Amino acid sequence: MLISYLWLKEWIDHPLSPEELAETLTDLGLETSIAEDRRGAFENIVIGKVLSRADHPDADKLSLTEVDIGGKTVPIVCGASNVAEGQIVPVALPGAVMPGGLKIAERKIRGVTSHGMICSEAELGVSDESAGILVMDAAYEPGTPLRDATEVEDVVLEIDLTPNRGDCLSLLGIAREVSAATGAAIEIPSLDEPGGELSGISVEIKNPDQCPRYTAREISSVSIKPSPFKIRRRLASIGIRPINNIVDITNYVMAETGHPLHAFDRRDIEGGAIIVRNAAPDERFVTLDEKEHALAESDLLIADKNRGVALAGIMGGLNSEIKEDTADVILEAAYFDPLSVRRTARRVGVSTESSFRFERGVDPDGVPFASLRAASLMAELSGGKIGGFADIYAKPVTGREVTLRIDRTNDILGTKLTQDDMAGFLERLGFAFTTGEGRLDIDIPPRRHDMNEEADCVEEVARMFGYLNIKPTTPRLAQHDAKNSGFYLKRKELGRLLAASGLREAINYSFVNPQWREWLKLDDAKPVVLANPINADRGELRTSLLPGLINSAVFNIRHGDENVSLFETGTAYRLDAGDKVGEEFRAAGVMTGGAGEVFGAALPRDFFRLKGILDNTIRAMAGIAPVFIKPAEPKPFLYTHRQVEITVNGRAIGFMGQLHPLAKEPFDVAGDLYCFEISVEGLVESEAEKQKVKPLPKFPGIKRDLAIIVGEREEVGGIVETILAVDEKRIRSCRIFDMYRGKQVP
Repeated sequence: MLISYLWLKEWIDHPLSPEELAETLTDLGLETSIAEDRRGAFENIVIGKVLSRADHPDADKLSLTEVDIGGKTVPIVCGASNVAEGQIVPVALPGAVMPGGLKIAERKIRGVTSHGMICSEAELGVSDESAGILVMDAAYEPGTPLRDATEVEDVVLEIDLTPNRGDCLSLLGIAREVSAATGAAIEIPSLDEPGGELSGISVEIKNPDQCPRYTAREISSVSIKPSPFKIRRRLASIGIRPINNIVDITNYVMAETGHPLHAFDRRDIEGGAIIVRNAAPDERFVTLDEKEHALAESDLLIADKNRGVALAGIMGGLNSEIKEDTADVILEAAYFDPLSVRRTARRVGVSTESSFRFERGVDPDGVPFASLRAASLMAELSGGKIGGFADIYAKPVTGREVTLRIDRTNDILGTKLTQDDMAGFLERLGFAFTTGEGRLDIDIPPRRHDMNEEADCVEEVARMFGYLNIKPTTPRLAQHDAKNSGFYLKRKELGRLLAASGLREAINYSFVNPQWREWLKLDDAKPVVLANPINADRGELRTSLLPGLINSAVFNIRHGDENVSLFETGTAYRLDAGDKVGEEFRAAGVMTGGAGEVFGAALPRDFFRLKGILDNTIRAMAGIAPVFIKPAEPKPFLYTHRQVEITVNGRAIGFMGQLHPLAKEPFDVAGDLYCFEISVEGLVESEAEKQKVKPLPKFPGIKRDLAIIVGEREEVGGIVETILAVDEKRIRSCRIFDMYRGKQVP
C-alpha cells in the first residue's frame, strides 16, 4: 500500500521525518520503505499567470505567450492546445530539471526564443495526464515557488501489510499506529450531519449474513468536472488514476478511511429501490470494465427492482456509472462479509482496490462517517446538496472481549512488564478495558479483525513495548532423545535411492488442476474438491502424483531440457466413505529422452531402464525382488501391452509403463514418456523379514541355467514366480538372462 507523507500529516501532525516514520512503522510490525522521494525536485518551478496568447507565425500547433512569473514577464512558446489568457499555470524556468531529467534552458523554437516551459501534470511527474498544460486555481499568486504553493515535493511511502491488518489500509489506520507510537493526536475532520431520511428510494437487505450493514445517501444537483489539482495529485501519488470529481472523491475517502464507496447515477436506479440480494440462477452482469460475468447464486449483488447495478464489494455496473451529465448521485457505503467478497472476487477473476479492502475486513462502525465525509466533499467540490440518508444495520457486528493475563504475557515475551505498563499500551491503541486481579479484560473494537484471542493481545503488547526492547532469553526446555519413526526413515531412504539412480526430485503443489485427472482418466479415487481454491487451476487435492510430475516434465521440455528424469514423494488424497479424507504416501516418477552414451552406445530413458531402477530400488528397500506382472485392470492412460503391475511379497504396490499418446496429447508433450507410481506404505509393509545371522554354508551354492520354450505372450513375472514357488527355502533367486527367437524353436 502507498501513502502520501504530506497527506498523512493532514490527519496527524506527528514530529517524524519520512525516514523516521518508515522506521517507526517498521518497528511496529508494518514493514515500510520510501517508494518515491520528490524533495528538492522542483527548483526553479514557479506559479505563473498567462497575460496573453497569440498564434506562432511559423507553426500551427504552437502558441506565443507572455507569462507573469511574479514582478517579471517572460515570453514562452507553448505547444499545448488548452493554453489561454488569464490562466494560472506552473512554469519551469531556465535551470530547472524536470522529474524526468529534462533540463530547461532558453532556446529558440521556430525562430522565437522561449524563456521556460509551461508544464503539464505528466511533465511535473504528478500524474500521467499529458493532454494539456496544468491549469491551477486562480487563488495562487504568480511568482510563488510551486513547492510552496502545492504538495508536489512529497514523499510516498510503501507499506507491506500482512493480510490480517486490514485496519491499516487507510490513512486513518496508519494515523492510529503513529499516534500510538508518538502520542500525537489524530485530527479527524469535523462533519455536520444534515439529517433527513432518504426519500424516493427504499433500501432492503435480503442476505444480512453477507451484508450486515448498507447505507445510501443522496447528493443532488452535482456538476461533473475534473477534481482540483490537490486531489488529483494525491490520488496519483498512491497509484489511483483520477477520473472526475465524484468518482475521485469515492477513491479519495477510501484512501483516507479504508472504506470503499460507490456512486450510482440516481437516474439508473429503477423502481425506486436498492435491494441487496444474491444472484439469480444463470444471472449475468456487466461490470464497469465492460466485462460480462456469469454469476453464481452465492454471489452478492446490489440491485434495483429490475437488474443488478453493482457486484457487491467488488465493482459497480456499467449500467449505473457516473456520466458527464449525471446530476443526482446515490452514494453507497456498506460493510460486506470478507469471506463472501473473497469467494466472489476469486471466482469471477476480478481484484479491485475495493475487494482488496473488503476481503481483509473494514470497520463496520466507520461506515456512516465515510459516507458523510464523501458527501461533504462532493457538495463542496461539485456544487451539490447533501440529501437524505438510509442506514440499514440488519445484523450488528460487535467486538470481542479477550482476557490478557499479565504473568502469561511476560512468560511468552520474556519481559517483566507491570499491569500498568500493559494498560498504558492498550490506551495508546485506543482499546477499552477493565482491570482485574492479574489480568486485563479488553474490548476489541470491530475494526480489528485480526484480534481474536489472548495471543493476539500479547502481540500488541510486544509491538507497543518494542520488539527491539525485548532481550533475548534462553527458554528452559526438557531434553528428549531425538527419535524418528521407522516409516520416516524409509521415506528418506527411498528418496535417496531414487536420486542415486539418476532421477531428480521434484516438489509439486498438492492442489492440482481438475482437468489433469480427467485427461488421465484417474477415476479410481474420489477427489477432495476445494471449497475456496486459490484459482481455477488449483481446484482439488491430487489423487495421484503423476499429473503434477507430467506437467513438470512438460515444463522442462518446453524450456530446452529434452532429457528429463523426475521423481516425487508425497501424499495423495481421496474421499472415503462418509466423505472422510483419506491419505496415502506415494512415490512416483517420469522419464523421457536419452541418458547419454557409454563407449559410444546410446542409453535411452526407456521402459527397461525405468524397470531396472525400480528393481534395484525396491530390492534395496524391501530386501526382496519385486515381480512385474500383467495388471488385472490396465491403466487407461498407459499402453495396454507396455505396462506392468509391481508386486512385492505377493502384494501389489504400484505400476509402471509408457504413457499412451491420447493421454499425452492434452499435456502437449512429444516423445515417449515412461512413468511409475508406488505406495510407499505398501512397500514398507511388504518388506521381507529381517535377515538373521546364519553360519556360512558348508557347501557352495549351485547355479543352473534352465531353457524353457514359452509362447510370445507369456509373462516373465509369471515364470519367475512359478520357479521360486517350487522350493522357497532352497531357491534363493531367479532371473531371466537371455532370450532366443528362431527357426529352431518349435
